[in-house]
Amino acid sequence: MIPLDKIRRALFIRLRSLGDTVLFTPALHNFKRACPHCELFVLADEHSAQILKGNPDVDEIVVSPRKGARLASLRFAYGLMRRGFDLVVDFHGGPRAAIATGLSRAKWRVGWADRPFRFVYNLRVPRAREALGTSSRIHTVAKNLALIKWIGVPIESTRLALYVDDAAASAVRAKLKQAGAVSKRPLLLVHIGATKKRKEYPPERFARLLSMLAGQTRMQPVILGAEEDQPRWGRISGYLPEAVRASLVSLVGKLSLAEVIALCKTAKGFVGADNGIMHIADALGTPSVVLFGKTELRLWHPWQSPHIIVRPCANSDCSTCPHSKLAEGCLALVCEDHILQAVQQIEALPTRSD
Repeated sequence: MIPLDKIRRALFIRLRSLGDTVLFTPALHNFKRACPHCELFVLADEHSAQILKGNPDVDEIVVSPRKGARLASLRFAYGLMRRGFDLVVDFHGGPRAAIATGLSRAKWRVGWADRPFRFVYNLRVPRAREALGTSSRIHTVAKNLALIKWIGVPIESTRLALYVDDAAASAVRAKLKQAGAVSKRPLLLVHIGATKKRKEYPPERFARLLSMLAGQTRMQPVILGAEEDQPRWGRISGYLPEAVRASLVSLVGKLSLAEVIALCKTAKGFVGADNGIMHIADALGTPSVVLFGKTELRLWHPWQSPHIIVRPCANSDCSTCPHSKLAEGCLALVCEDHILQAVQQIEALPTRSD
């Protein structure tokens, strides 16, 4: 354990994906609650730093230089050494995070004992299950909390926390209106993207699902995706009847991450694969229908909001499941009717008071 009252400056390192960053927000809150006197910095990649904007538990977001930018990386490393951190906690465990931890020269450097670069830590935390005193497989939120619990931080909250930017909320309202959304219809966000090919629902099947959602729910389907999802949206929309295509609102490639966060806050429901946008919707209380294929459900399921998981089978061990060998991915086995029924169930939930 660390004398928390001695820490004046701390750095938490959480690199990589949007979902990882969302799921580590409870660790920020618990640490700041235990150490209100401490300046808390977070090192994040540029694309996920927006997740932390407006978070009152974070005093400063430090953006990591892009991979391959050697001169920028050297300057960054020098600047990191000059920050004078008392504590660094590496939630990531990869080589970039380990280098940053070592270069910080912090008095207390915390990381997982089973990581390849564990030699840079002088406080090594055992497996999360051991740290939490359980033999069960635990969610990623609990794994993050295990790191700070091991050093003596009391865990008083497990809530995810994201904050909506007012300017982004105003901008997304204007974009919805421009795209033809009917103001009085509740919004159903349909995210077409996926971080990996095996998480994608086949385009022709997705088009049939969208036709069913447009005709058999009262919600306004709003299609979400990043700029790189434009070709996939082109394939999906190519299968849609003209009347259905005209009834949908597409914001694929048109929203900033801050605007996606604002949109999730006001939506009635969310449909999509298990990815960072799903975790954003979950953090903001949006009921979700989540397509889970070859992914460890116990590690990554929605954490705190109403949700329905749709899976191709009940096999919990994907490594031994014959469906994992399907060329088009096992999500192709999921019937559109099952997804529609799940959406209708979340549509029937009471409207959120916020």
